[in-house]
Amino acid sequence: MSSLTFDQLKTGDILIFTAASDPTSQAILRLTNSTVSHAAIYDATKGSIIEATPPMVQYYSLSIPDERFRERTMYVNRLMQQPESMEPVINAATVYLNYETPYGQSNLYLLGLILLYKKLRPNSLVKQVMIKIYKKLILEIYEYISNKTSPGKSPMVCSDFIYKCFEDAGEPYKLKIKNGVLLNSTLSVTAEPLSPLDRVIERVKGSSYQSQPTLTSLADLTISQPPSENAQELGQELIEALCQTEVMSSEELEEELTFAIEEFAKATYLAEGTEDKAIPSLLAKTNELTSQFNISPYLSFLKAKEAFFVTPEDLLNNCENLMRVGSMVL
Repeated sequence: MSSLTFDQLKTGDILIFTAASDPTSQAILRLTNSTVSHAAIYDATKGSIIEATPPMVQYYSLSIPDERFRERTMYVNRLMQQPESMEPVINAATVYLNYETPYGQSNLYLLGLILLYKKLRPNSLVKQVMIKIYKKLILEIYEYISNKTSPGKSPMVCSDFIYKCFEDAGEPYKLKIKNGVLLNSTLSVTAEPLSPLDRVIERVKGSSYQSQPTLTSLADLTISQPPSENAQELGQELIEALCQTEVMSSEELEEELTFAIEEFAKATYLAEGTEDKAIPSLLAKTNELTSQFNISPYLSFLKAKEAFFVTPEDLLNNCENLMRVGSMVL
């Protein structure tokens, strides 16, 4: 792999960074079986990157990297078929930038979605941490939908942001994921374990549901004992729990996890999936799944959204229409 310099980068290049050493990043690495944990888009006109990072989408100069990037390897991927201009991607990113789109604080949003879609049979310790993470996410998302933090703005994470920018730019730019980390799982009989989301759908499909879920107060979320741990502490707990492979899972925890995922789905749906917020294709898929499985629209939304959510590992290795240009150590 060739070693690059900054003057070799082009507008629209996708930059993917090896992981930081904090527990949350390390937990993401274990769940995605990867070495990378962050990604950004390069804008050559400004000599900077556009990224989704705390507290919101923003520009950042890499020429003098701070501790966040120092000594981390940066891989550079580029569209194989380069359009005449990458300006549509930058324009799409600028919309999120100008809108001050918030970041899913402390990587919990990304971690929660990976745990939601990952095909695994979690042991009791992992389930306990998953429940804490979903409770933390629900409270965070509520801050957005209740107009307390960023009115009407849905949180994003780095890879989600990049995927949406290229999708918003139009069909020639859309990233084509193949065999991604979060593979679309089905409800058919399979040798592989169902994802946590699909196990919830199996448990509730066909039952009655509230067609228009509403949240008006924290009490509506029914969050008992909100976790006191921060993101780094939860990341460390998860790493330790993932190492305990022989701990059996209890039915009581399965019920509690099911409820936590349903509440997380409800909050996410209200933040991103309603008719006035969701993109038409995602809304159509949500409606299709709601009818097909007779489940709530908020569970259907997460099921539909699965195909739209990517990880840094997908941007690095699982995009059919990206090529590796090279790398550099910052």
